[in-house]
Amino acid sequence: MSKKTHRSALPADFTLHEYRIDAVIGHGGFGITYRAWDAQLELWVAIKEYLPNELAVREGVSTVYAKSSTDEEAFDWGLQRFILEARTLAQFKHPNIVRVLRFFEAHRTAYMVMEYHDGENLSALLKRGALEEKRLLDIVQPIMDGLQEVHQTGFLHRDIKPANIIIRKDGTPILLDFGAARFAIGQRSASLTSIVTPGYAPFEQYDSKSEQGPWTDIYALGAVMYYAVSGSAPNEVVGRLKRDDMPRAVEVGNGQYRREILRAIDWALALDEEARPQSVQEWREAMLAPPLEILPQTAIPTQSKTPINQDRWYNLFIGLLVVLVVGVPGAYLLYQEYQQPGSFNALLSGESSPTIQQAEVEILIGRYFAANSEADIDKLIDFYSEWVDYYGWGLVRKTAIGDDKRSFFARWPKVRYTLAGSVELFDTEKSNEKHVIFDLTFNARNPNHEDGVRVSTGKAKQEWRLRREPEGLKIVFERQTIYRREHSHTDE
Repeated sequence: MSKKTHRSALPADFTLHEYRIDAVIGHGGFGITYRAWDAQLELWVAIKEYLPNELAVREGVSTVYAKSSTDEEAFDWGLQRFILEARTLAQFKHPNIVRVLRFFEAHRTAYMVMEYHDGENLSALLKRGALEEKRLLDIVQPIMDGLQEVHQTGFLHRDIKPANIIIRKDGTPILLDFGAARFAIGQRSASLTSIVTPGYAPFEQYDSKSEQGPWTDIYALGAVMYYAVSGSAPNEVVGRLKRDDMPRAVEVGNGQYRREILRAIDWALALDEEARPQSVQEWREAMLAPPLEILPQTAIPTQSKTPINQDRWYNLFIGLLVVLVVGVPGAYLLYQEYQQPGSFNALLSGESSPTIQQAEVEILIGRYFAANSEADIDKLIDFYSEWVDYYGWGLVRKTAIGDDKRSFFARWPKVRYTLAGSVELFDTEKSNEKHVIFDLTFNARNPNHEDGVRVSTGKAKQEWRLRREPEGLKIVFERQTIYRREHSHTDE
């Protein structure tokens, strides 16, 4: 193996207890990892040394000190978290999570001894090109299994990236280098940006006031998958907050991967932590969900093949052609001008309706959730009156919608919808329309059921067709398909 060098590293052949340092195999802003020989068990191990280079220096051959008195508190706090991390990881015996064998303190710092796994890190593998779907899932799904077990204990990784995933010689992956102590230092130090990994760290890792959870690791693993699909790392989240022009996975991986996988990647990379999957299990369900049906295009009637006697019907044909080519469009334009003053001038000037954008669709979805979740009938009817048109069915249809919503909320006065994946937009045969598909979870409660409080939970697919009009977007088609529904009763 090639031996890396590091100016602050312990020298080769240096002895730590029964371990003899052989080479540096990894380093970063937080510490250094060595390959070492266990003289008692006669096997190779990996040893991680706590040495945050923003806070500490090595004096002489081995001893580590905080750089200054102002750094001592953050250094000591991180050291204690490093030890806690070692104790916690020592409890895990998952085949795809690195196993900690022991830890000890020496030279005014601490060391974590782990199993050594020979293989290639995912970073090197990805540099050779994008991965095919099966290979990607063979790597990601075992990591997800391990993460789910870790999250169930309340522990997070906080530094998932390709360099921390080793592909062993048998092709199986293993996740290395947890970052609990790294997170602790970030809370106590202004040097957080030098500790997180750009492209793989979500915004809450830059902001000590934001809450971290399973969704934090899900963002990072989603970023790894994005790299595997696109061939490049995601844009750094700080830049995305200002201008999110990063191509979506459903675009860069279209045709090469199942859409459910690509949609799950985009869902994991949502900037808002509340818009991401909240658990690995929830994310896995979306990733492995059955394929979605795309809203069918409007059927185009086939031409009649019945022969026509052109001699007999020639004049009638010409007359109808004039009506169709001139009269109908002219009447339509006059009607549009009457309904929407200025539309005819816009047509003559070559102006067209702006393309429906992802951001305004997500705002519309937010309003939909708010109106439903609050069970505010008047607000809900206002929403449909303002945003739903149904191809000119008008007030008759809106009245029917109102009756339907009142009936629903009379039975289920408390209902909550939550986005359960990325929002996808598809082109239609009309330039001013888009198909929109998104998954949602629902939780409805009926406190007046004869058996007590009845709860209905599940997951559904929502389909809309949106049309751009002068006053804004209109929902001209709406359909909900239930994937899964479960009923339960409580006595509360």
